[in-house]
Amino acid sequence: MECVFGVQFTEYIQKNVSLYQFRNGIPLTTAAAANFTRGELATALRKNPYSVNILLAGYDKQSGPSLYYIDYIATLHKVEKGAFGYGSYFSLSMMDRHYHSGMSVEEAIELVDKCIVEIRSRLVVAPPNFVIKIVDKDGAREVAWRQSIKDTGALPV
Repeated sequence: MECVFGVQFTEYIQKNVSLYQFRNGIPLTTAAAANFTRGELATALRKNPYSVNILLAGYDKQSGPSLYYIDYIATLHKVEKGAFGYGSYFSLSMMDRHYHSGMSVEEAIELVDKCIVEIRSRLVVAPPNFVIKIVDKDGAREVAWRQSIKDTGALPV
């Protein structure tokens, strides 16, 4: 059931951000959308909490790219890199070692591939598939899809 509520919550946030732009004629910044999301999670926490963790990414003309970490108890932090779940213990350590500001898209995808390899090798029950998405000045787009090791063989390190 948690997954269904997560999808519903995400759609609720998307529709309300769009409604704000429609009513006011200006889009919310990424920071404003993150704060709105945090507020909705905080309100729901006392009534009917959502069990969702969110990495909210966006690109604003004035401030550039940004990433926000929002957890199920409405904690909000602006971060440079992020991950959730058991795999985050391994992927965050990879990011700490290899991440640097100003990475190219190719370098970022290589780092994500390293994280996927680490997750697959260390977790007994690793997710079978991964989707890599990019958020930048051109919008959000899916750039790669990594299938299970059985289907594609091991990813290069």
